[in-house]
Amino acid sequence: MSKKIKVGIVGFGLAGRDMHYAGLKKGLSEIVDIVAVYNRSKINRNTGFPVDNHIMIYNDYQLFLNHPGMEVVHITTSSGSHKEFICEAARNGKHVICDKPIEVTLKRIDDSIAECRNNNVVLSVSFQHRYADHLLKLKQVLNNGLLGDIVSGSVEAKLYRNNDYYMKSSWHGTLDGDGGAALMNQGIHYVDLIQWLIGSPVVEITKGIAERLIHTGIEGEDFGYGEVLFKNNAKISILSGTCFRPGIDQRIELLGTKGWVQVINSNVRMVCWDGKNQIEQFNQTTGPEQSSSSPAVELENHIKYFKSFYSALREGKNIPVPGEEARKSVEIVLGIYKAHETKAKVKIPYNIDYKPELKE
Repeated sequence: MSKKIKVGIVGFGLAGRDMHYAGLKKGLSEIVDIVAVYNRSKINRNTGFPVDNHIMIYNDYQLFLNHPGMEVVHITTSSGSHKEFICEAARNGKHVICDKPIEVTLKRIDDSIAECRNNNVVLSVSFQHRYADHLLKLKQVLNNGLLGDIVSGSVEAKLYRNNDYYMKSSWHGTLDGDGGAALMNQGIHYVDLIQWLIGSPVVEITKGIAERLIHTGIEGEDFGYGEVLFKNNAKISILSGTCFRPGIDQRIELLGTKGWVQVINSNVRMVCWDGKNQIEQFNQTTGPEQSSSSPAVELENHIKYFKSFYSALREGKNIPVPGEEARKSVEIVLGIYKAHETKAKVKIPYNIDYKPELKE
């Protein structure tokens, strides 16, 4: 059996602790060995969320990167700090898994990708919803043309976050730390899914809305909406909000020239092609569904994504969701913000230095 890959985790908040650390321990203990954790504030390994005794805890990032034998780092800090952590890791020869979104501006994303490329390390982003069983099957259905040409569709993330989620965080809902709010943080998963499923480049954002409806004390939006035109002429609407108390669901609908599909909470609920219902092609459910009112998530899809990454790394194959692929969803979200601010259509590509202001 090959030796385990030594891994470090950067940031030990919700994503680093409850998703990356927990997912690796639960599902990849025979493949990886978590050897180090970096966190800006002190971690007590025996309270709150126990950290195994053999794992070194660092408050100095350079000392963390110098940990003997460490090959991969998982970066789970605030979105707007990813670039610095990615680039320093790359300069120290570490492969990188970064939590979503990869960064909050296209310039910072491009700098991160270039640094990893220049130092011959890989950069992957954890868009784990792609690994839901029904969505993997649906991607095959679309690739095989069973729904025909996609004409139109929608994606909706009708979620809720309470005021404490924003007020007790130093970065949630801020433009520098979060890059926005409902669209860039929660909605980014579903923006990624829709562009991945359609498999065609976006050419224009035809409409954008970013508003603060009930969370008026944040810089970003708690309601976001955009209309997007793809190169294959598919017209897709995107909605994401954290204002839908107590949280409803996440939906994808696609209408093609040969069929259509409806997905609710990552499960295909209705699907048709060849003039008949094809739901028997899908299992009844794919496992636990994500809550619409809490940031807590199940680990099943995280584990499948992590396994895909580490298998590809070991075998020298193409890694899942590389930086260039993860860039696409951020470009769409920023385009929606830009369309909102300019009250005009936004052609893709646009200035990579664009940073949203989202003023009233």
